[in-house]
Amino acid sequence: MRRSRDDIIGDILEAIDSNINRISSIMKNVNLSASLAKKYLSMLTDNGLIQEVDGEYKLTEKGRKVLEHFRKMRKIELELTTIIYEVRKELSANKKEDQVSHS
Repeated sequence: MRRSRDDIIGDILEAIDSNINRISSIMKNVNLSASLAKKYLSMLTDNGLIQEVDGEYKLTEKGRKVLEHFRKMRKIELELTTIIYEVRKELSANKKEDQVSHS
């Protein structure tokens, strides 16, 4: 499954927050090519979410806030996925009960 731009940004911010802060380590951890890693790191730097210091990337305060929003989003997505699964399971169970009662 292909990751969205937001997923990649969230993964990069998570990696940097976990002290995975050199470009080669970020590339490996986030599973990005060198060109994509450079593109995203440049964009995150330009937007003030990260800064490069002596070849290592660090989150800025703005980057920490954005990372917290990503974490909340991911938590909500997981909760929503669980709810959808439970609803589908219930609907499937109801369909089977209806088939048995009509037999």
